[in-house]
Amino acid sequence: MDNSVEATISTTGNAVEMSLDERFATMRSIGLGSIDEEEELRVLLEKKVAPIYYVWCDPLPSVHIAQGIMMVLNVNKMVKAGCRVKILIADWFAHIHNRFGGDMSDIRTIGCYMIEVWKEAGLELNEVEFMWLSDEINHRPHEYWMLVMDVARNNTLGRMIRCWDKTFEYALVLYGMPADPYDRPDVVAPMIFEPCMQCAAVLLPKADIWLLSMDHDDDLEEVRELTREYCKDMKGGNRPIILSHNKLPNLIEDDEFGNIGEPAWAIFMEDGEQSLSVKVRKAFCPEKVAQGNPCLEYIRHIVFPWFGHCEVPGKEEKSGGSRTFHKVEELISDFESGALHSAEVKRALEEALKKIMKTLGAHFAGNSKAKHLAKAMCEYMI
Repeated sequence: MDNSVEATISTTGNAVEMSLDERFATMRSIGLGSIDEEEELRVLLEKKVAPIYYVWCDPLPSVHIAQGIMMVLNVNKMVKAGCRVKILIADWFAHIHNRFGGDMSDIRTIGCYMIEVWKEAGLELNEVEFMWLSDEINHRPHEYWMLVMDVARNNTLGRMIRCWDKTFEYALVLYGMPADPYDRPDVVAPMIFEPCMQCAAVLLPKADIWLLSMDHDDDLEEVRELTREYCKDMKGGNRPIILSHNKLPNLIEDDEFGNIGEPAWAIFMEDGEQSLSVKVRKAFCPEKVAQGNPCLEYIRHIVFPWFGHCEVPGKEEKSGGSRTFHKVEELISDFESGALHSAEVKRALEEALKKIMKTLGAHFAGNSKAKHLAKAMCEYMI
């Protein structure tokens, strides 16, 4: 299978029509890890019109809507703010974790499928470059492994184990791995060494800004701190700003099922209309409670950014009577007051997601390359 990636970054760069304050607000809306990074971001934007912005993505055959839609929305924001965006597909770490049998060809096929998803979801392809982590390492092996060893030399084994523990907790959720410690797979040496390798992978491209994987942030929190501490201690000039995006909560209330082994926990780009309807209707949405309400969070972070508004259909027993909200605060206010009911919120979310997914479904049904990739993903998910 052809695993080549056609999209390349514009050589002329993206024309910046925003003011400094507008660019800062746009990037800040994605989220920052600390107050210190806010000041660092503003200083960076004052110095650079087109900062280098990297996005870390793990190759997965089942694409969470945060990885499929939220990532596209955030990347397009960065393009408009003048950034040179590069999406780094972490095939090397999928290989280390023996995902999909550790077969690099299969892992790259999965990465190509994700690119097809982003393409149809509206990613600004002319201003984005796709990169494979394994290629970056193989092009500069001496530089990469020297950096890995230097990070290791300046950290303790205890610190590495703490970092790995976070990664393992994430793997329990992402891959549906068993929570029982007696059922856990053996820990192999590269896993303990992995935080150093991740830190080096973040530093190798000399990015100005990083957005870590849209489907996880907690597991890389230790790596984030490891990276920033290493740059500070070594007084390195390349200290990237790491953005922390907003995360979507589980759709179902019981966190015990918050893994891919229980499909109802989230919306995935592969969900058909029937599956999507069932998931939304079963979603946790307590009346008059906005705090931590997953349906409202999906509307806040997916529906409003995508459409610019949210249309709430009328009650099923009545014809017409739909309402359109142009601000999420207004919708939440009506919900908390009881003027908007849980069933209405769910119908609004369901209809909006169906509209978003409809175009994607048509692309994978009508495009031979996309259809072939989608078929391959079904085999990987068995």
